[in-house]
Formats: sequence, structure tokens, C-alpha cells
Amino acid sequence: MHSKLRVASLLLAVLLPFGGVHAASTVDGLAPASMRAELARELLARWQPVVVARYGADAAGWAERMQSTLASADMGNLELAASAATFEQMNAALLGGAAGGAADGGSRPAALGQPGVDLVYTPVTPCRIADTRVVGGPIAASSTRSFAAYTTTDFSAQGGGMGDCDLPENASAITVKLTSVRPAVDGFLTAFPFGETQPLASSLNYTQGLISSDESHVRLCRPACASGFNVFSFGESDVVIDVTGYFAEPEATALDCTVAQQAGNLDLLGGLQARSVNCPVGYSATGGGCGGPLGIGISNSQPLLSGGAPVGWRCDLVGSLLSVISYQVSATCCRIPGR
Repeated sequence: MHSKLRVASLLLAVLLPFGGVHAASTVDGLAPASMRAELARELLARWQPVVVARYGADAAGWAERMQSTLASADMGNLELAASAATFEQMNAALLGGAAGGAADGGSRPAALGQPGVDLVYTPVTPCRIADTRVVGGPIAASSTRSFAAYTTTDFSAQGGGMGDCDLPENASAITVKLTSVRPAVDGFLTAFPFGETQPLASSLNYTQGLISSDESHVRLCRPACASGFNVFSFGESDVVIDVTGYFAEPEATALDCTVAQQAGNLDLLGGLQARSVNCPVGYSATGGGCGGPLGIGISNSQPLLSGGAPVGWRCDLVGSLLSVISYQVSATCCRIPGR
């Protein structure tokens, strides 16, 4: 009974910023704020036992860390997350990836970029996020220590710098320089996502008594995990971790479009005369048209293709032996600029 009351109180505290909690199990007809609260309530209640069992996380802490993610998630993604069949699909949908196998049968289009692929890399000024010489002491032989890869304040609690290193919440992975400082024996470090099984691979091989370093890409646990990643050490060793960049899903941006035009006069010839206009390099034709004086003969108006791709617009126009006829060909050219 006490456990149920504690979870209920926790859910209420987390959901109040969304506009309240509704007892109904359906979101049909609810206002956006109420719908968000209902979806968040269902999501937390459903996956809280999984988080506790799989990661050994505290239910209250996980719910609190999820608050900002649930508050900022796109409503469509939140709906997909609430209907996901697995914990992994829920995370993917919530963070903007494709949650294949959701209850809607996958009828929604996949988001731009998925949590494990199509990621955008952003370099940051090298910044220290952990130093066991300052906090915690050496990692013991055959032991694992967990580290955060995001903070709202600074990384001083794990021996890092006094800033947030420009790392965003829920990044997919970070690029770090791992340094082993005078280990007790020859060995290695392995960095891997928090909550996952240690892989049979090393991120850095080190030599007894020396300082060794190497760059490594480290996938992170998300969303709102208690820690971002683990570091295993074969032998006792101090570890310094400097971040140099991070990977995240692309962010949707407005379609970039321009209109390409070609104007002139047809030759003094009867019959069809082809005129066309090309899009700028990197753009694709999404539409087009042919124009001229009233009564101009247009036999055909279609995309101009190159290798099967629409690279402009083509018009087949009817010329005249009696008079000069002016014309204009236009192509609407667009591209997805990405992040």
C-alpha cells in the first residue's frame, strides 16, 4: 500500500506542470495540456517497473529526470511512445526516432533521424567532465564506475570543470578522450552505455605506470537515466575524461526553396521547340510551368530529369514562322537543409 501511494504521489508531482492529471484512460477529446498529462501518466506508470527491474533505478528519481523530456517532447512522438510495445521503442519514439511496431501499425512517417543512425555531430571546445584524481579516487581493478554526460550545472561532482561543456540533454553519444593515469598493471578501459552489458572490446589499452590516452565514441543511456555511461578498468587506474563533441538526431528545419526561371524568344520556326531551366546544384525540382503571351502553344510541360532525378523543368512550345513569340520557363527548386 505504501509503495502504491508513493508512486501515485510521485506521478502527481511530475505531472502537475503539464496541466493536471485525468483519470480517464483515453486521450480522445482532451485539450493539448490535458492530453500531454494523460499520456505522461500512462507512460510513467507502465515503464516504471521496467526501469526499476532492468536498471535498478529509483522510481522517484527516474520520474523526476523524465519530467523535462515529457514536457518538451513533440505530441506526436509522445503518443507513439505511449503506445510502444517495448521499452526500446518507447525511448526511440519519445526522442524523435522511428518506433516501429507501435500500435498504429507504423502508419506515421519516421522522424528525421533515428537514435542509432543518421546522427549529426557537433564539436565542442575540449572540456573535462570527469577526473578520478579529483573526485572518487582510482577505479579499482575489475570494477566499473558510472559517469554523467549531461548536467544542468557543472561536472565538478565527478572531478570535471565548472561548466556544462555545452552538452545537451539526451544526446545519443559523445566523443571523448579517455586517459588512464599511471595504472597499477597493464590493462584496458572500456566505456559503454549505463545500464547495458559490458562489451568484449576495449576503448583504451594502457601500460603499467604510464599515462595513456585515446579518442573514443561512447553511446549514452537515455532518456533521463541516472548516469550516461560506465567505464570498466581491468587494473586499478585513475581516469580522466575530456569531451570533444556529441552526436544527436537531426532537427527538422523549414524546406529551402527557390524559383529558377529562363525567359527569351522562340526561333522563327514552326513546330515544337524545347526550352528548359535547371535548378541550382543541390536542389530538386518540385514543380514548374511554362508561360508566354496569350495563346502561346504549349505541347508539353514536365520535369527535366537527369539520372532519374528532377533537376529542373522542360517545356515543349509551338513556334511560328510569322512572328517572334516570347516564352518563360519556371522551376520550383527545393532541398531539405537539415540541421
